[in-house]
Amino acid sequence: MCNKTVAMLAGVLFSLGLLQGCATAPQGMSAEQLLAANQVEFIRPYELSRTDVEFISAGPVRGESCASHLLADDATQDQALMRMKLAASERQANRVVLKRCEQDNEGGCSKRWWCEGDAYQMMPLQ
Repeated sequence: MCNKTVAMLAGVLFSLGLLQGCATAPQGMSAEQLLAANQVEFIRPYELSRTDVEFISAGPVRGESCASHLLADDATQDQALMRMKLAASERQANRVVLKRCEQDNEGGCSKRWWCEGDAYQMMPLQ
């Protein structure tokens, strides 16, 4: 009986997590893009020295969130991070080392967040 309750609770929490993820998806990002971005994980720079896996550089990546006028959706750091992860997935990467995120009002945006990092494909040793 207890296992059924735990399984049901886990299912509900998983569903809520999926709904929350959809609610925070950047505008203009499809469900496929959101899924691809969610396959990319952030790692710390020191993890690149691991000896049990191989990291292949996919190059620098950038993500941006822009509110172009007062009636536009607010630019958020989360949206910029998600777009950066999408850029990494488009390069077949599955890991990103975040370098920096900054907020400004450049590029025709009344508010803009942008994030930069380095993308990597983490692979098991062969």
